[in-house]
Amino acid sequence: MAYYDALIAAWNSTTQPPVGVLGSALVSTMTTVQKIAVVNAWTVSGTVPTSFLTTGAAIANCINFTEFNALSTTKQLNILTLCSIQGALLGGSGNTTRIAPGLIIANFTAGSQTIAALTALASATSWWLTPVANGGGGLSSPVSLADAGAAGLS
Repeated sequence: MAYYDALIAAWNSTTQPPVGVLGSALVSTMTTVQKIAVVNAWTVSGTVPTSFLTTGAAIANCINFTEFNALSTTKQLNILTLCSIQGALLGGSGNTTRIAPGLIIANFTAGSQTIAALTALASATSWWLTPVANGGGGLSSPVSLADAGAAGLS
């Protein structure tokens, strides 16, 4: 049951949405399916999560063209190769020694438009995917009806 502790706490919280969460409130008149849809639409607020998953396409959409164009051809190729990786990429301020955040930090300066856009992307990470330590649900996928049942929620 520990896997669902954050979900259970957020679902049953008297403060809706819970502190540090952006989105609609859960209300008693909603069905379980409606509540699941609301929870899956929640995002975290405040600081950038120390760890989150994103995609190469999401990273590419945050890169400012002028900043990218100022990079050497080799650096551009490295960034484009990163953005073409299929599947989830690990990001966040706690993972700067990993390839995705490390490559971004090595090529774009703090305060740049690219870093600002990536910060906004990280700050809008889905609540269910954000680690519990960062105020999220700590789950590996969106909440499903099976999850709600396993957690004893309705």
